Amino acid sequence: MNNSNSDLWNIIVLLKKVIVFSFITIILIVAGFIVYLSRTHKDTQEVITTQGVYNLVNSENGEIVATDLTQEDLVKIMEFINGED
Repeated sequence: MNNSNSDLWNIIVLLKKVIVFSFITIILIVAGFIVYLSRTHKDTQEVITTQGVYNLVNSENGEIVATDLTQEDLVKIMEFINGED
């Protein structure tokens, strides 16, 4: 009888260790993922202040090339792009 209680107690202790280890592993994985996301988000975050309605944006990197374009400026740009001089 004493041997079965000892075996049961060993199983309970082992099960507690597995649960604690699993919980710590999950916490570390989530924490690492949050750190990864915060670092990559901080690297790409950029504040751009513009006042105009029309802005010329570089399509490769998203940087604003010119702000406060007028309607005439847009017509000139579209004519240049389309090859109309």
